[in-house]
Amino acid sequence: MKLWLGFAAMLKKEVILMARYFVNSIGGIITIYFIFMLIFWGYTGIGTPGLQMGTTVENLVVGYVTWLMLMLAWQTIPYSLLQETQEGTMEQLCMSPLGLTALSGFMVVASAITDMLIVVAMLVLTMATTGTSLNIDIISLLPLVLLALTAVFGLGFFCGGLTLLFKRIQSYLQIGQFALIALVAVDPSSVSRWFPTTLSSYWIQGVMTEGANLSGIPLADWLTMIISSALYLLMGIVVFKLCQAKAKRQGTLGHF
Repeated sequence: MKLWLGFAAMLKKEVILMARYFVNSIGGIITIYFIFMLIFWGYTGIGTPGLQMGTTVENLVVGYVTWLMLMLAWQTIPYSLLQETQEGTMEQLCMSPLGLTALSGFMVVASAITDMLIVVAMLVLTMATTGTSLNIDIISLLPLVLLALTAVFGLGFFCGGLTLLFKRIQSYLQIGQFALIALVAVDPSSVSRWFPTTLSSYWIQGVMTEGANLSGIPLADWLTMIISSALYLLMGIVVFKLCQAKAKRQGTLGHF
């Protein structure tokens, strides 16, 4: 019951913040859409006659939206903890019976749910702008999206732990955005298939651009995605707990 109340509180907070600062949320969507248009115009060439919207443009749309979804989920924990520290409410979270780790987990899941509204809006906008037609197979996409998010949650816990120790790591988070692009864009090989989100992002592309479905994904790929996502999440939580313990020993957990 306590777990449910903790998650419900975090979800309620995210909904209230999105509604209260709706104008800012719209501004964020406009900014993200403008960045996509710059990429799209640079890729296709402004004013190119007889522009053909083929599979390559479809991959660009899916890749960008996938990167956006993962980036929003990955940055939730470090930026939220930084904000809590600046506002002086970090100690209150740590004093919760659920603990900071559980609350951070609820925080990132609740944020992912509300961020899906932005992701869906961006998908609709980019499809309408580029004239692409994608295969939106919810049944096939849902488990792949969950596996991709699970891996990126682990990265979020890792960066959240660093935030507890070093407070200001925004410059490294910005670098991480470009690293995340590489993880989404790289083709899975014998090594890269074990990178966080790489294989699941590859199959998300396959479902939306080539019409693949769950039965068409090899068992070996399913095992790789499940094992790697679980490992990244576990490692992220372990690092988060270690950093939290060290920050407590140093007496700097709530200091900025």
